[in-house]
Amino acid sequence: MDAIDRKLIDILQEDASLSYSVLGTRVGLSVSAVNDRVRKLRDQGIIKSYQIAVDPHAIGRALTAMVWLRTDPAKGNKKLVKSLIKADEVLECHHMTGRFDFLLKLRLRDTAHLESFITDTIKELGGILEVLPEIALSTAKETAFVPAQAGQD
Repeated sequence: MDAIDRKLIDILQEDASLSYSVLGTRVGLSVSAVNDRVRKLRDQGIIKSYQIAVDPHAIGRALTAMVWLRTDPAKGNKKLVKSLIKADEVLECHHMTGRFDFLLKLRLRDTAHLESFITDTIKELGGILEVLPEIALSTAKETAFVPAQAGQD
């Protein structure tokens, strides 16, 4: 991956709807050259998908919660993780070091939705020893943007 690929990745992360013509103008390549590069980046798994960013408040998911989970190591975690990541409320699921085994990032309607998700979904899964929910009061930054150009050595 060269500097042009990294620039394409950053531009597409900002706006994946741009045409190959616009991308070509921004990176100094022809449409066909941009098409080839983007196809190769997809084939290599570097570009995983194209998505839109939605205002969670506008679609009724205003509450952000982080939920720490401590699990029973004897029960295993594969089934637990598979169940958790299927839930629409779960935006992220991270296997962690430290006191807790997992950190979930959730988007929910309100605190009642959080309570029911913990009670009816998380606690119903086998092997959960401790659940520690924390609610975000506000969010200064939330992004999935991973700077490709900054990763150059």
